[in-house]
Amino acid sequence: MDDFAFIQLAPGRYLCGLGPFELRESPPPDGATAFYWNRFDLSDPRPWRVPSRVFETDDLRVLLPDNGATPLPEIAWAGLGDTDVRAVFDEILASIREGGLTKSVPVLTERGILHRGEPAALVKAVNAAPDSLRGYGCREGSQGLVGATPEQLFTLRDGILETMALAGTSPRHELRDFPNDPKEIREHELVADYLEELLAPFGPVEREPRTLLDLGSMIHFLTRLRVRLDDPATDPNTLVRVLHPTPALGACPRGDGALRQLVEYRRRLGVPERFGAPFGALREGSLRVLVAIRNVSWDGRDVFLPSGVGLVEGSRFDREWRELALKRNSVKSLLGV
Repeated sequence: MDDFAFIQLAPGRYLCGLGPFELRESPPPDGATAFYWNRFDLSDPRPWRVPSRVFETDDLRVLLPDNGATPLPEIAWAGLGDTDVRAVFDEILASIREGGLTKSVPVLTERGILHRGEPAALVKAVNAAPDSLRGYGCREGSQGLVGATPEQLFTLRDGILETMALAGTSPRHELRDFPNDPKEIREHELVADYLEELLAPFGPVEREPRTLLDLGSMIHFLTRLRVRLDDPATDPNTLVRVLHPTPALGACPRGDGALRQLVEYRRRLGVPERFGAPFGALREGSLRVLVAIRNVSWDGRDVFLPSGVGLVEGSRFDREWRELALKRNSVKSLLGV
């Protein structure tokens, strides 16, 4: 099977690239299509991938051999224990009480073993994802990931950057109480306020009112932000480093020490390096960068399903543990694993 990358541009429309990929430090200067994926700590020195072949499709099965007949993976998932994540949870809440943090996002990873089938065949399930999600994925040798994310880091076209604050989560059956939940509102507004501060140096920021994003099994708060860049030629690598990670998946305030600590928590909890990292594509002058969450990744027969949860003042372990499971179960349902 060829290496590949894909990203959803619009409902039913996917940009695809086939390998081998040329790895680059920056986007190609000739305007060629390039994909972008990196580690969460942005440590990959050549995160841009120029594919050997580019095309658009409405059916991701074309990425698979035998007209998409590749069998779906059968995965045996291991059980989860809460000891390690509870210790991280307590450390983060202690920092919040002491005033060093206002928010941080630990990630827990469920692991599995591939019994049979091909993980890349999960692209077939992405075809059926709801319009509120954006499908994306890649395969490089024995490694890869496939997912459908509700969160966009930013889009950039004609000098206009658009981004979103997506934070605050509730199960669908609690919709009546969720819009007035003070803890969830506080978590969301922290993210939206911080994004507005990050964007302000680039130009005047337009911020829309807070709304709800209904993903079926769960609900999020959503605020959209927009800025016309004073310098339309701003380097995309600079924009990624300024915006990633947003407080929706990182730490607030986002100092170097807080980010180093967050990366250390992820190492302790065995989080895949590319979970929550930027994943995007540059095509005909338009750049779309997603936040790589709600995915399944693999390395050989080892399979990983992470989920993160935002901790703020007033967070309770039982409630956040439930949210972690809710997010993982939504991915299992979506991808059929």
